[in-house]
Amino acid sequence: MLQNGKNQAMTHSSGKVLSFIRRVPWLRWTARHARRLLSSSGVLVFNEPLMRLAEFYLRCYYFYDLDRVWGGHAPPPEWFDHRCDLYLWSELAVPFWVERGVFSREVMFEGCRVLDICCGDGFYPYHFYSGIASEVDAVDSDPKAIAHARKWHSHPKITYLQRDIVTDNFPRAVYDVITWDAAIEHFSPDQIRHILNKCVDALKSREGGILCGYTIIARDSIKSHPEHEHEFSSAGELKELLGEFFPCVGTIETEYPERHNVYFRASFQLGRLRRFG
Repeated sequence: MLQNGKNQAMTHSSGKVLSFIRRVPWLRWTARHARRLLSSSGVLVFNEPLMRLAEFYLRCYYFYDLDRVWGGHAPPPEWFDHRCDLYLWSELAVPFWVERGVFSREVMFEGCRVLDICCGDGFYPYHFYSGIASEVDAVDSDPKAIAHARKWHSHPKITYLQRDIVTDNFPRAVYDVITWDAAIEHFSPDQIRHILNKCVDALKSREGGILCGYTIIARDSIKSHPEHEHEFSSAGELKELLGEFFPCVGTIETEYPERHNVYFRASFQLGRLRRFG
């Protein structure tokens, strides 16, 4: 039944795209002559119309998918498919989805061991962490998120695991870097403190062990997501909580019309905070 629904959704999406292609002459020509865009040896040659068609299709699909999942038609999931950000970047022109990957990657070093808690779709371990870490354990409690991550963001260095970070042990006892992006707000203050205790235990034996991540500052009216348990009112509130567990804490804030982000780093060595210090 689920598969039939998925097929119907894909058919609906494809139908909308094909309908648009038929109304645009150069897209219609490109689709009709697609086979000629291969060389005689079967190797793809550079062809701008075909490339534009592919880019256009991906933008159309992810606009559709964004509305399907996040348009209020059904309760939203607790994780996001960041391919939407990637393929809609040229249209939406918002860079905040890249910031978290850059800031987390900045504290990593060649051969480090990373734990990504609440990894969601696996986009960031795959695109940002796998190029420098020796091992990445990426965990999430949602089986659909883990299945998606394994399908689309599989990598030899990344192990995706379904774990409840409140009740389950971390996959390993020791890590160099723990990332906690866009997820701390999904837990109650008591749960956050419990998880932070576990992070301290996993990082304290490593020289320069560090926790990094980001969250959004609460709006005045409603929660940004119905599943958020605790949205921090300010960077100061977040720093105060992290300071209960780590002697060195730093934050950086970025603001956009859509959101107010606060990025955090917490460590036992001030130098590990780098620009956050």
